[in-house]
Amino acid sequence: MKVEVEQVESCVRRLTVEVPAERVGREFGARYRDLQRRVKVPGFRPGKVPRRILENHYRHTVEQEVLQNLLPDALAEAMTQEGISPIGQPQVDEVNIQQGEALRFVATAQVLPDFEVGDYRGWQFERRMMQIEPPHIDQHLERLRERHAELHTVSDRAIAEGDHAMINYQGMLDGLPIPDGNGTNVSLEVGAGRFLTEIEQGLVGLKQGDARSIPVTFTEDHREAALAGKTIDFQVNVVEIKEKILPELDDDFARSYEDVDTLEALRERAREELEEAAAQAADNTLRQELLAKLVTSNPIDVPDILIQEHLRQLYLYQLRMETGREPSHEDMHVDVEPLREHFGEQALETIRGQVILNRLEADLGVTVTPDEIDAEVASMAERTAQNPGALKQQLERNGGLETIRGRLQERQVFQALIDTMQITDKIVSEAELASEVSEAAAEP
Repeated sequence: MKVEVEQVESCVRRLTVEVPAERVGREFGARYRDLQRRVKVPGFRPGKVPRRILENHYRHTVEQEVLQNLLPDALAEAMTQEGISPIGQPQVDEVNIQQGEALRFVATAQVLPDFEVGDYRGWQFERRMMQIEPPHIDQHLERLRERHAELHTVSDRAIAEGDHAMINYQGMLDGLPIPDGNGTNVSLEVGAGRFLTEIEQGLVGLKQGDARSIPVTFTEDHREAALAGKTIDFQVNVVEIKEKILPELDDDFARSYEDVDTLEALRERAREELEEAAAQAADNTLRQELLAKLVTSNPIDVPDILIQEHLRQLYLYQLRMETGREPSHEDMHVDVEPLREHFGEQALETIRGQVILNRLEADLGVTVTPDEIDAEVASMAERTAQNPGALKQQLERNGGLETIRGRLQERQVFQALIDTMQITDKIVSEAELASEVSEAAAEP
């Protein structure tokens, strides 16, 4: 098989493929022999229809069958022969198939760039970890109390912030109910910011059995076009009020946790957990800074198909966040070109980072063993109180093991990189760390 390769761009290869006429002829012969066994033509016994008659009646159909059988294999062979690993499905055009002649076609494939990662050894970074202060421990303990709070029904007072209210509501526009704008026995925490803000605020001061009309104005860019820019009057009725009763922060409370006997011991455990979280956050920031420098230092071209897919995933993620539903078939095939203006540069940098990390993974010889995956699954099972074996089977079914493998590979790549660099640790205050984050976010 004859193959000519042209580098159209750094990540695009154009292959002109010619399949020998002999191979094409054999495929035509096989198709016509199969056709002879199947078709019935008046005046001829089954299997005895002359080929020339079949060619007159079925030439176009047979050509398409030959193409369907021959072209995919020929394309795969051409890619293997030339050592090309395409990203996505190559585009095939300029197909020329004629009985008795060679099959010719052109395939355009996107490929990963051929590059070497620039020298990174000796890079210097500062890992900044937040100082854990007593107020942080106090806040952590308060969150623990919140988790153990009990809800008690009250009927002798009005709703206050922090209460849980059960309500019925109906949205009205121009005196008519709006579709899907109602709810029955809906529970919400007043002031938590997880429901419509105007309704949460409007409930304060109401008692059980009270009713109130609460106007809610939706933004011009609201996801539901019928509500965008409109003011909806929600008729709200209070069904029930519950207040949170938090446990006392004492030794008895501390003993509800394993291996803790006193409140002081619980505070120390909280400090250790917060310091561990601060170290993890510092590591994450360090990895982001390192990846950003790798991308800046290696401005490689990447296959556009990967950028398109990343833009699609950004769109689908935003859709899930805004609507709370899974994307439809039409959503999965959305035209992503309009997203390039706002997200194209971000997508380019993200894909560059992924390609660079994949190359470093190979260069550094990073491999994840089955034992390491099993250990990660066991850790997940312990955190979520699940059976490790059952969890592993579930992850095998939904592709979760590959996600874990990828996460472990990335972690090992970063660790191998960091081992070649100069990393200094610095303890900073929460205010200083927040200021650094704000400054970084403000940079163009």
